[in-house]
Amino acid sequence: MLRGMVIGTGWAGEGYVTALRQADVEVVALCGRSLEPAHAMGARLGIADVRTDWQSAIEDLSPDIVVVATPAEPHCEMVEYAAERGTHVVCEKPLGRNADEARRMLTAVERAGVKHAYGTTTRYAPGLSQARALVVDGGIGDVQEVEVVDHFGMSPLHPYSWIHSLHLGGGLLLNAYTHFLAQSQYVTGGVARWATGHTERVVSEVPVGPPVHDFREWEPIDPAEAAAGEWRENDADLAATVITGLVLPDGREVPALVRLSAFTGARAPGYLAVYGSTGTLHLEGQPWFNRLQHFITAENQWVDVAIPSVDDPIQSGWNELVAHLVADITRNEDCDYPTFRDGYAANLLIDQVRAADGETGAPTG
Repeated sequence: MLRGMVIGTGWAGEGYVTALRQADVEVVALCGRSLEPAHAMGARLGIADVRTDWQSAIEDLSPDIVVVATPAEPHCEMVEYAAERGTHVVCEKPLGRNADEARRMLTAVERAGVKHAYGTTTRYAPGLSQARALVVDGGIGDVQEVEVVDHFGMSPLHPYSWIHSLHLGGGLLLNAYTHFLAQSQYVTGGVARWATGHTERVVSEVPVGPPVHDFREWEPIDPAEAAAGEWRENDADLAATVITGLVLPDGREVPALVRLSAFTGARAPGYLAVYGSTGTLHLEGQPWFNRLQHFITAENQWVDVAIPSVDDPIQSGWNELVAHLVADITRNEDCDYPTFRDGYAANLLIDQVRAADGETGAPTG
């Protein structure tokens, strides 16, 4: 039986513990930056070995798989350390805070000859494979463009966390565009070659509240409390517009427009649309999708397309990614799953957007 360990005790960390066990991998340790929440999660999930020192866990336990499920700031150090010791690695998105870090991680795993998976798990969202099949079968003719829109409807009073710091790996380019880029490439079969765009901080400061270890518990602060308390600078992009050039399997290049906004609300749910010469596909409920519609131009009508019913699509995404990695490790199966090559490519595109937007450079250590 393969043995794995997880670094990160938030929502993703818990999800990867479940996914490893689902794939018949023994979870031998859980590591977190703060001992109390790490022990609480370890107790809840039945993991006896809980530590803050992830390096000692790798050295002592020699796991087959290390999952890095933390914000982006420590990713590079953790991945390089694990790869140098011959472990296969799963790393949550974004791979790095910038392309230099991502390139170092890709080099580390390829030099070590270990398998590597990149956590853009919304690529496994219900409905996306059905949409891809319709595209491949010519259901909308020649793909003309892709459009992704998501307004998150957050409150400006959500307390300060790593999402507000570029140094820690925050912002929507690193944490949302990465998902939607992966979805756009998967559904069209395209490969992204360039990107340009514009980002906005929207707010310069946010209130400080209790530390957040799990985004399921991230709630706005009471307005009176916030007004009387400490505020901290936000330097991360909390709104973004990105145009990406996708080269399709037939060699044509089409644009993919992604519009993201943290604080604005929308009447309709977020969506991904693929526009073709003879029809359109519209996936509603971004990023996990609960409805797929097919517009047939010749008939001038929208048709609902059945998609799988999944009890927990978020957990299902983690399960699918880990299952594909484990199949590749144990049976050398040629599984189609996101790897560090995809993560590096995404970081290159994000750096292009930052350069086009007039930023002096992506965050570094």
